[in-house]
Amino acid sequence: MTVTTRQWIHARAPVHNTLTPECFALREIALPALQAGEALVRVKLLNVHANTRMRMVTNNIPVGGTGEGNYACAEVVESLAPSLPVGSLIACQTGWQEYQIISAAAGAIGHGHASELVKDLNGTRSPWTYVFRPSLVRMWSPEVLMEMLGTSGMTAYFGVRECGPLMPRDQVAVAAVSGSVGSILAQLAKAAGSYVVGFAGGRERCQWVVEILGIDRCLDYRAPDFLTQLEESFPTGIDFYSDGVGGSLTEQVVQKINVNGRLFSYGAAGAFYADELAAPPQPLNMRRFFGISPEVEGILRRRNIKTELWMVDSFYHERLRAEEELSRLLTAGKVRPVHHGVHGFEKLPEAIIGLYNNPRAGKLQVSF
Repeated sequence: MTVTTRQWIHARAPVHNTLTPECFALREIALPALQAGEALVRVKLLNVHANTRMRMVTNNIPVGGTGEGNYACAEVVESLAPSLPVGSLIACQTGWQEYQIISAAAGAIGHGHASELVKDLNGTRSPWTYVFRPSLVRMWSPEVLMEMLGTSGMTAYFGVRECGPLMPRDQVAVAAVSGSVGSILAQLAKAAGSYVVGFAGGRERCQWVVEILGIDRCLDYRAPDFLTQLEESFPTGIDFYSDGVGGSLTEQVVQKINVNGRLFSYGAAGAFYADELAAPPQPLNMRRFFGISPEVEGILRRRNIKTELWMVDSFYHERLRAEEELSRLLTAGKVRPVHHGVHGFEKLPEAIIGLYNNPRAGKLQVSF
């Protein structure tokens, strides 16, 4: 039986780095018959990454193609892959479409190879393709599975662990604190008893952060007196800085990190949301792209600041332990999910456009 699916494609290149409805088009395609080791899945939820616009502008998502590497939660509806049984809820990578064929033998899209430990754990060759344990599916919605127990939660969890342990005496700064990783990391730091100050854009956003995340303070990094507020917030310096922004903010805040302090750098939101977009240099230098300039490198060396910078799948062989610890914190009310949900496959282009025109707190997720 032939299976067809609706699929959004990149229909027209953005003009002046601006996404519009004309940049997207809806089409219907036929999926091939299943081969050994493959499964047909129905996509239930897509995480929308902040780099989507950059990938479209730089033709990394080519005109006529779909965004193939989205992190998704899907239900297996037909399977010839023993590790992906029918009826299971899985994490995987998919395009902007309702149904897709997933191969257990395929590697990750846009990432390196999975380690042998991860392959053994997942039963697939991709760190992002695995079956959620039934207990987690009973406990948590797809939104929580893909945010708190997905790449955002895992990045925050392993970032705190690798740069930690965080202690009550620690002075913690969190950039992009209203974002998907920053909002979780700030809560983890507060759960450890640390003093936590976040950075966000706008007074209202900062007020929301303090009220919802329960951290000590939030500074508007766009305020004219930001550096004065930074000095007042950290009179004895910063012990741990979580940086998902990069750019000039990194250079400003690193000046306040104490000797033997710690820097966890995991993203480049400053580049993704900039008015002027430029493709990351190739070959990619993650340290430079994440805001660790030669000047910042000098400060890190002189102050013996421990720096962690990696892709989170480096730790996915320990995924089960992270899921259990994050679930425990969720159940205990120590952390809370923060995501912005949009429902409806038809609204996917609108949701992606809105990510840049009117960004909301937490991970943008489209369910259908």
